[in-house]
Amino acid sequence: MKNIYIIIIAIVLLVTVNELSAQTIIDTGSVTNNRVYLSAGIYPATMLSFGYEHKFDISFLKRPVSVFAEVGVSITNFKGSELRFGGILPVFEKRNFKIINTLNVSAGILSTKNFDSKRSAIADEVAIGFYREASFIAITAGYKKIYLNKIEHTDYYRETYHEDAVDSNKGTGGIFMFGLIGGITIEKKYDILLVLKLPFTEKFNSYDSSPVHLNLMIGYSL
Repeated sequence: MKNIYIIIIAIVLLVTVNELSAQTIIDTGSVTNNRVYLSAGIYPATMLSFGYEHKFDISFLKRPVSVFAEVGVSITNFKGSELRFGGILPVFEKRNFKIINTLNVSAGILSTKNFDSKRSAIADEVAIGFYREASFIAITAGYKKIYLNKIEHTDYYRETYHEDAVDSNKGTGGIFMFGLIGGITIEKKYDILLVLKLPFTEKFNSYDSSPVHLNLMIGYSL
């Protein structure tokens, strides 16, 4: 019964957070080799994502490496989906202090009333902090580069706003993100991760539409 209450509380927390960002993966500090997780994000629309993470040892690196895959679907009026694949590598460890690098590639589609978009991107993030078996806290810095962003205007947009609108088929630059991340593990099975990030353009201008990203992730160790 106690486990059921924990799951209910976690789901309530996930639903009540308004602005989410599914860019940070569950902590690699524990000894768990397999984990499933649930997250939500606004990349580029509000999405609900389900992922799987697997940890294994690479002998010549003398440290564990995690790989993950996740699929997300839109939970707003927009129609969208995204696939993401990546890896997590602790590049430096000394007792509880760690520097962890996360690299991922993604591809997604988004359909709105005015346009349809298909895009691919690559992102890298470094987390520096203190990781214990049941809790951790770290500062993060990351960069996401959009290499392809094919935008096609809909018939509605052309008929209503701009008949000669030109479709786009090129990259749209990158995004810098700086933030704070923390998490806890309950009963060695349930992970709750909270992330606060500030996004900036490549010219370090803030995003007016979404100046702060708050990310909540729920994980379960198999």
